[in-house]
Amino acid sequence: MDRVQSLHSFTMNEAFLHEDEGTAHSSATSVVKVIQNAKSTFPNLITSHQLARSLQVVLQPHGFSSTDDTTNDTLLGTSFCCDEVCRDLEDELRQVFGQNFNLGGIAGFPFGGNAAFGAMAHHIPLKGNLIIAYGPHVGIDFDGIVGKVNRKGHHGSGACCNTSVGSLAYVKAVAANDIQIRSPEFSDPTDAQQVFVDEMLVEHTDRLLNAKDEMVELPHAVFDCQEKLLKKIMDKCLHDVPEGTKIALLGGIQVNTPEGTPEYFLPKKFHLLNSDGVVEKDLLSNLVEEGSKDIKKVLHEKRLKDNMDKLTANIADVPVMI
Repeated sequence: MDRVQSLHSFTMNEAFLHEDEGTAHSSATSVVKVIQNAKSTFPNLITSHQLARSLQVVLQPHGFSSTDDTTNDTLLGTSFCCDEVCRDLEDELRQVFGQNFNLGGIAGFPFGGNAAFGAMAHHIPLKGNLIIAYGPHVGIDFDGIVGKVNRKGHHGSGACCNTSVGSLAYVKAVAANDIQIRSPEFSDPTDAQQVFVDEMLVEHTDRLLNAKDEMVELPHAVFDCQEKLLKKIMDKCLHDVPEGTKIALLGGIQVNTPEGTPEYFLPKKFHLLNSDGVVEKDLLSNLVEEGSKDIKKVLHEKRLKDNMDKLTANIADVPVMI
């Protein structure tokens, strides 16, 4: 290996080293393998569809409206990776809460920073509330391998998340001192985000190098880096949030899977904050409980209730004559 590389060349080489390897097409066995491996590796997973529905159920009693309501006064903010495989979750959330304000950059870091957060705060509907959903992502391919995913039009699977995998390689290279990387300055916009992710992840070197499975530990470490950055932004910008606004802060890990299998989200943090950023409730257990319900049973009960409401609405209220 060339001992001196540009950061971009190094990242691309490491992130796409095993591109288009493994099983390319789905089968009943491979789909079952993906689902089983996802649930055993990341306990308390919720499908993306279930997550959106569960958020609506858990937050509605706290004054958060949705597209089902006549006054949809909740703004959805997201900070997920640029990767196309991360859009399914946003699509599900938008179906329930409407258009989202995007804070995210590569790997899901809120690279929109203070300016984006401040703008989002000013976009909150009058007397409305704010949901912020954020986190990194990781893939599981048809072979059940964590850290890879099958993408449309490819002859196998590839790294997921590319940025995180490249940063992990950077952490290893720095720890081993076996390569010099010409890293651009933070002021260079062409690679500023990758530089930042690399430097933040270096703080977790021992944790990653000693992990039982580095690809499983990697998204958890990246999540901690993102949470640190988001807290710094919020500490700086919460004064932009209108007084009285409730903030639902949902952090976790997206688990991307091949087409034909469910997309998942692992909630790691779900707090209800006031406009000053003070935690008023921890709703994580509520969300996990709601997200674990049998979706078919839930939908069946909802249909029955809707039908009963329609029937009772048409019954005339006739006073009984004695």
